[in-house]
Amino acid sequence: MSGIKLWMAGLALALCCGAGVARAEDKIVFVDMDKVFSEFYKTKLADAQLKDQADEYKTERTKMVDDFKKLQDEFKEVRDEAQNTALSEEARNEKRNTAEEKLVELREMEGKIRRFEESRRRQLDEQMKRVRDKLVEEIKTTISTYAKTQGFTAVLDASGENLNGVPSVLHYDARLDITTAVVDLLNTGKK
Repeated sequence: MSGIKLWMAGLALALCCGAGVARAEDKIVFVDMDKVFSEFYKTKLADAQLKDQADEYKTERTKMVDDFKKLQDEFKEVRDEAQNTALSEEARNEKRNTAEEKLVELREMEGKIRRFEESRRRQLDEQMKRVRDKLVEEIKTTISTYAKTQGFTAVLDASGENLNGVPSVLHYDARLDITTAVVDLLNTGKK
């Protein structure tokens, strides 16, 4: 996102300085993209849906971890019995073999849990990115349409910061802020 913000800051500079001075009929306005994104009702719906999926993942993972702990307890019990001198050598060998089998199961289950975590995390991250990209595209389209109908020459994001953590837009007249209008447009027809 910082690349886009740098590009937009460069665009603003080019618009203001490119031809020497901006033309009087040019109208540059500003929008707080962070605020637009967070107040867009579809963002809230998407966040809720992603949270539900994350909760499902946590539930599934918790069950797997509980099964792992049970198996771990079984392994410890059999391992301890294999060291019990009150048992015959044959019984202890049988317990040792069972303990080894449980240990193999534990390692397999541990790998399964790790693969599950990696896979689900990757799925959630990819879905989050797809949803975010779709929402940003809808927001950009709405802003572009609004800017054209209002006769704006450029719309700059006032929420960004440069690489030094300094706001990209240091000052602008609040009357040139179209954030509320954009949020209202996006939330028209809210379900």
